[in-house]
Amino acid sequence: MALRSLFAREARWVRHNAGVLVLVLLVLPSLFAVSTVAFQQVIPRDTPIAVVPESDVVSEDEVDAVTGVAAFFSRPHDYDSRASAERALAREEVYALFVVPHGLFDEDASVTIEMVVEEEMVPYEQPSLAIANILSGQLRGTFPAETTVERTAIGEDRTLSEFLVSVGTILLTMVYAFVYLPRVVADEQRVFQRIRVESSLWRLLTVKYAVFLPLMLVPVVAFQGIAASLDFRVDLFAPGALAATLLTFLSLSAIALGVMFLTRFATVGRMVNATLLFGTLAFSNLVYPAGFFSPMRRTVARLSPIHYAAIVHRGTALKGNAAALYADRYLLLGGFAVGALAFLAGSVVVYQRRA
Repeated sequence: MALRSLFAREARWVRHNAGVLVLVLLVLPSLFAVSTVAFQQVIPRDTPIAVVPESDVVSEDEVDAVTGVAAFFSRPHDYDSRASAERALAREEVYALFVVPHGLFDEDASVTIEMVVEEEMVPYEQPSLAIANILSGQLRGTFPAETTVERTAIGEDRTLSEFLVSVGTILLTMVYAFVYLPRVVADEQRVFQRIRVESSLWRLLTVKYAVFLPLMLVPVVAFQGIAASLDFRVDLFAPGALAATLLTFLSLSAIALGVMFLTRFATVGRMVNATLLFGTLAFSNLVYPAGFFSPMRRTVARLSPIHYAAIVHRGTALKGNAAALYADRYLLLGGFAVGALAFLAGSVVVYQRRA
């Protein structure tokens, strides 16, 4: 075959696979480059924190003063009561709670600002110690009173390994949703025509979910068995944790299958799903607190339903909180799953019309 013919053949291949090449050579590198912007500093400066008065005698000026100082290393939010602030802490709406005492503007007074963090939020442990020390240094000479910061950890002490068991369950669920189930359905594409004559694609997908949703419990059993053998204090079979796992799998697999049907199971569909998987992993803040690395990371994470799935999962499996504490988060995940299933249904309709 002549050299010119070989080049013509390659040109046709490039033209027919333009979508895949754009994803591999342009979109994925661009996404990776953008994700590096999320890593801007080691000490978190944009994590949400709560600022609350210790009692009714604390003045608004005292609360505002501490809020202003805390703004240098975090994103402070004012709360009226300690109970509401602790609820926000448990839901990971904030990652630290600063209790403002009275007497900051009194000369010759000695006051202590309490910094409350959760023991179970292991990745925030060392940064919170650094923040307490930095804040203590900044407060010296800022107020007339002698001011110190005392860090208080609530909850049960957890190791990084225990923390990562919860995170790993969500991560593995994402891989199954974006990679494994679409691959299984794609392998059966050659018999779709016969299935459409003898049954329907809707029944096929219904059966797939009826089988694969229970199968998702198998890796959970494996994770829990290993955790138990290592004496890890984590309950992956807590009803709230199981609900988060299954809703994550249902919604993400529906999106992945929808992409495959829209692209008629072409290679570009697999690349789109790989891009979605990478983007979700990079920007959902599954491990570190929202805002740990940059304001952009916090903003994007708060838009991701999977970010909330991870919060709900570790809240019920690791912290032992009641599922009712996250009722609105379950509604969000349920709505996301319904939307993903609607996308899948629309993609199947488009696929059948094309076929």
